[in-house]
Amino acid sequence: MVEETTDTVVVGGGQAGLAVSHELSARGVEHVVIERGRVGQTWRDRWDSFCLVTPNWSVQLPGGAYDGADPNGFMPRDEVVGHLERYAASFEAPVREHLEVTSLDAAQSGGFRLATSGGELCAARVVLATGAYQRPHRPPGAATLPVGLHQIDAEGYANESVLPAGRVLVVGSGQTGCQLAEELHQAGRDVVLACGRAPWCSRRLGDGDVIYWAVETGMFDDTLTCHRRLRG
Repeated sequence: MVEETTDTVVVGGGQAGLAVSHELSARGVEHVVIERGRVGQTWRDRWDSFCLVTPNWSVQLPGGAYDGADPNGFMPRDEVVGHLERYAASFEAPVREHLEVTSLDAAQSGGFRLATSGGELCAARVVLATGAYQRPHRPPGAATLPVGLHQIDAEGYANESVLPAGRVLVVGSGQTGCQLAEELHQAGRDVVLACGRAPWCSRRLGDGDVIYWAVETGMFDDTLTCHRRLRG
C-alpha cells in the first residue's frame, strides 16, 4: 500500500478535533482528521437519555457556536451529534471516518509515522484529540463481589431495560452517575448512589446558571499557574 504524506494529522473527530481542523483550514494548513468511528462518536455512544450538563449557549466552537432556539436548555445526545455533524460540514472538514490509528512513532526522516487500519500516514505534526475519560475504572472491591451479581460500566448502559430486575447501586457521583441514578429512580428502581469526591454545586445562583457565573467571573480563564499560586 502506498504511504501517504500530509502536513498535519488530527486524531479524533469530536469537538476538539473538529475545532483544530477548523483553525487549520482557516490558515490553509494541509491536514486530515482521523476518526475510528463517525464524527462525534463518543457522544453517539452515550446512553439514550444523555444530555449536556452545561447550557447550550456555552457551546462555543470556533465558527460553530450554538445557534438554536433554546440557548438556556441542555442538548440531548442526538442533538449534540447533529450539531457536530453540521459543524464539520460547514467548513468541509477532511474527516476520514471508520479509520483507526493503531500506532504512532517518530519517523527516521523527522515528523511522525502513523499506522492505521487503512495504511500508513506520515505527517510533520500530529494533534491527539481523543478526549478524556475513555477508559472505565472499576474500584478494586468490584472483583470481590459475588460472581452472579450483574456489573456494568456506564458505557454499556443504554437505558433502564438493560439491567435485570432489582435494586441498583450506582458507583460514582459525577455527572454520569447522577444522571443515571436519576433516570433509574424515575423508572421506579430502588437506587443507591455511592458518592465519591466529585464536586457538586448549585445549578443556578440568583438569576444565572452556574456556568454563566463561571464565565462572568473569569474562572474559565484561570491558568494552571494561577491555581497553583492560590493553593500555595
